[in-house]
Amino acid sequence: MWIVDNNIKMRLQIILILIVHTLCFISIALGQSSQDALIANEYYNQGEYDKALALYQSLEDQWNAIPLIHKNYIDLLHVKQLNAQAQDYLQKIRAQAPDNIMYVVDEIDHYIVVNDSAHADLVFVELKSKITTNMALLRASAQYLVNKQHFTYAEQLYLSARKAEKDPNAYAIQLATLYRYRNLQDLMVDEYLKYATESPTRISYVKSMLQLTLKENADLDQLIQKMLISIQKDPRNDLFAEILIWANLQQSNYYGAYIQAKALDRRNNTEGKNLFEIGKLALENKAYESTVEILQFLVDSYPSSTYYVLAKEYLILAKKQSVENIFPIDTLKIRSLIGDYEQFITELGLNQYTLAAYREKALLHAFYINETTEAISILNEIIKNPQTDSKLNAQAKIDLADIYIIINEPWESTLLYSQVEKANKNESIGELAKLKNAKVSFYTGNFKLAQEHLSILKKATRREIANNAIDLSILIKNNTILDSAQSALRDYAAIDLLLYQNKLVEAEANIIEILPRYLEHPILDELYWLNAKIQIKKGNYVEAAVILQKIVEELPYDILSDDALFEWASILDNQLNNKEKAKELYQRLLVEYPGSLFVAEARKRFRTIRGDFVN
Repeated sequence: MWIVDNNIKMRLQIILILIVHTLCFISIALGQSSQDALIANEYYNQGEYDKALALYQSLEDQWNAIPLIHKNYIDLLHVKQLNAQAQDYLQKIRAQAPDNIMYVVDEIDHYIVVNDSAHADLVFVELKSKITTNMALLRASAQYLVNKQHFTYAEQLYLSARKAEKDPNAYAIQLATLYRYRNLQDLMVDEYLKYATESPTRISYVKSMLQLTLKENADLDQLIQKMLISIQKDPRNDLFAEILIWANLQQSNYYGAYIQAKALDRRNNTEGKNLFEIGKLALENKAYESTVEILQFLVDSYPSSTYYVLAKEYLILAKKQSVENIFPIDTLKIRSLIGDYEQFITELGLNQYTLAAYREKALLHAFYINETTEAISILNEIIKNPQTDSKLNAQAKIDLADIYIIINEPWESTLLYSQVEKANKNESIGELAKLKNAKVSFYTGNFKLAQEHLSILKKATRREIANNAIDLSILIKNNTILDSAQSALRDYAAIDLLLYQNKLVEAEANIIEILPRYLEHPILDELYWLNAKIQIKKGNYVEAAVILQKIVEELPYDILSDDALFEWASILDNQLNNKEKAKELYQRLLVEYPGSLFVAEARKRFRTIRGDFVN
């Protein structure tokens, strides 16, 4: 018995030794094949195709190596035009892994490479029959087909699955993406709409994708026509209305968006929500006529709406900004606006919702019809009102300080600016107060103190404040180095103050008087610039354009040359209706002053005139 057991034990030991040796051999073989695969791939990447091919061919029967070499190997066989060998290889690995859809797609790709569409179709039919009811496999197959740029096959997969599931909206986002790749915009839009139909939360995503894709005006026109037809067929479908509003806004067609928003708000009882958003957007883009029409309709139609107060305030603000940008200022329109503000405040009372409008009324009194006493009274009332928030309080103090400059009380201005600056350190309104304080020092001839303020403001958080600080600092520096008496800078500051005080006749007379003295002085371009601003305020746009042209042509290397070029183009564009010349000047700015702060706006205006999009 003992002898038998001992024999069995010896046999087991021998078997165990054989298993260990076999496993070691397999491990070594696997390690060797993996190493050979890495070497082959390195040859392939280095362009040594013959060496790579030899190794790949030696590895194609080693199943563990296939995942490592497959892509490069099949590509190399096609490069070498070893098409029969490629077909044999694909059929071999497909037989070993019949459920691996990647190899099926690769066989389809192979037949397309060798221009055998009939066999490609047969393999595709086989693939489709396997995966149509398996969503995971379908998506993987379709994506792999897309990666291989076989878009038609991928489309057929999705459409077949849609039919099998009896869901007309299934795979809409996948098909939309596929059509986007193929630039089939009409089909793409259809699928995005189907995708959005499933859930309102998807509309924002769809708008984002359309914005990325429909960049040309003609594309948006086509979308608008498509939505109009869809609305006629289904007038209560909010999705069509929302996309139509969006498309119109992309073209800055606020009126077109307004027409749809009226119907949408009325149908959904949203009390002018969409109208308010469109009117606000039109105001931000300075489309004042559209803003007035939209917001006027809102306040007339929805007097109890939660948007009523803001809509009425923005309505008056749109009228105000429109009047402010047309020179010379029409004082009758200013008084009409004051009446609008008074009616608004009377209707709603003076409270936290109307204090901002009350401030705007004060500014009209002060800066346009020289009623500074009334303006000061209003601003003091706002400052003392317990319902005034801290931001409005600070702004009202700055406005009050501005008015004290107008009535020649600079020390009162400095006191108020300093209060705001101290109470709002490291905030943009505090930086604005500091900049204005520097300007007071400049007006009064204390250029050293002005520079102390400006040196700090060059690092202001708001870019506009930092740029203004830098510009004023450079002006002071450039015109004091060679002029110890600082007479030219003092003359300039005095005229700049007159312009700020809206004393245009005096300012113009002073410039005419002093210009002959400074024809060879560095301050010449600044004086021309001041004169151009005076002419603009007087509504003398032709004279202003001549002066700005002089800066551009005669003083091209001075700091204001790009400012003058942009302003010259703007006058030709907006006031003198010489669009072609304006376009030429905008393009000139882009070429000659690529670092200018006006580049972005100049490019936008150039494209607008050229007709890239509709205003």
